[in-house]
Amino acid sequence: GGRVAGAGVGGCGSGAGGDVVRRNTRGEADAGLHGGLCEAGTSVDQRTATLVQSFTVMGRLVVDLPKLKAGVADSDPPTVRPIALEYQKQLHAALLVVTDRHGRVLAMSGDVDPGLEDVGSRREIQGALAGGETAGVWPQSNRVLQVVAVPIAAGLDRPELLGTLTLGFRLDDALAERFKRVTESDIAFAED
Repeated sequence: GGRVAGAGVGGCGSGAGGDVVRRNTRGEADAGLHGGLCEAGTSVDQRTATLVQSFTVMGRLVVDLPKLKAGVADSDPPTVRPIALEYQKQLHAALLVVTDRHGRVLAMSGDVDPGLEDVGSRREIQGALAGGETAGVWPQSNRVLQVVAVPIAAGLDRPELLGTLTLGFRLDDALAERFKRVTESDIAFAED
């Protein structure tokens, strides 16, 4: 899967699966609890979507910076690495990855899990190499990252693909605690 469940509550929404809210002798109390959990889950989903949108906008802005474009156009890791590290710190991103037009990693900084060796073949980066902006979830050994990948291109009329930029943020206890304060519900992130 590539989706993160913020609050795993069955029966929320109006899915075609015919989810049913079961009522027992506590009937109304259970319905109220269920409604509150659904509301908290929806709030977490909306806040996560807002974070994804914010990182996508930041990514769009960064890929238009001439310094990054020049390094990526030259496919020169020694040039791109310090730029990537600088941007990763400025954006407070948990992870920043820059690839060339073939998906070869030019720079990676931040929370780099050993499981990210073949990062250029990840679905999100491949989507950006195809010209789209993509988002997904990258499970790591002790955390989950929400990532967005955007293409780096030069030219307006006929943009030439130079590479990709991927930004990630942690879906962790600190974020769950922030969401908990807003939703007044316990929140845990897990990949489904």
